[in-house]
Amino acid sequence: MKTKILFFIVLLWIPFLQGFSQEIPQISVVGQSQLEIMPDEALLTVSLNAKAMETATATAELNKKAKQVKTALEKSGVEDYELTAENYYVNVNRIYSKGSSKDSGYVASQTMEILVRDTGEDLLKVMQVLHGSTDMGFQLSYRLSDETKKSYLEKLLEMAIADARRKANVIAANLDIEEVFVHRVDYQGGDSFQPVVYGNERFSMKAADQQAPPTLQPGEQTLNERVTIIFTFEK
Repeated sequence: MKTKILFFIVLLWIPFLQGFSQEIPQISVVGQSQLEIMPDEALLTVSLNAKAMETATATAELNKKAKQVKTALEKSGVEDYELTAENYYVNVNRIYSKGSSKDSGYVASQTMEILVRDTGEDLLKVMQVLHGSTDMGFQLSYRLSDETKKSYLEKLLEMAIADARRKANVIAANLDIEEVFVHRVDYQGGDSFQPVVYGNERFSMKAADQQAPPTLQPGEQTLNERVTIIFTFEK
């Protein structure tokens, strides 16, 4: 009976003994990299709206403004751009005053996005035609194209891996560890770049305005990458 109990106790301890004996010494580090890159495209977000007492009238007026934007772009002479229309709404024009509200016709609104791949002369031409086409508000943001981000992805990853190895070697040298070996790599992928809005403001232009578009001086934008690498070493 004692032999059976002893054998059962040994069986219970085997997983713990195995886990202890198989514990691997580790050094976990995060490798990071960063590049400053000039944006290679610009996105103009144009906001159009029209008010009228009837939905058909409001819609017709909004379509007229959208057509004016398209016509202006065609006259600009710029060819390398993409125009998309989205967020089309027709809502009741509800006016609030002194704790009460009343309905006064309808508001039709739409967002048009103009992607310009030349952030220099072409962008200025597009802004000039928008400036003189119709009443509108538009917002400008600079960004990196997908092609540009992909072209830098491999270099960023190489830099992040080199950074992780450099950190691991520094730790090992200061702990009198002769050599470290890669045990596991945790890589999520992606970057933290976000489009930057020019001047953090909105341009509101009217057809009667004669001012020139602002001088545009986009700054470099940042691409980041990171990778976690776990190194092991001999005790």
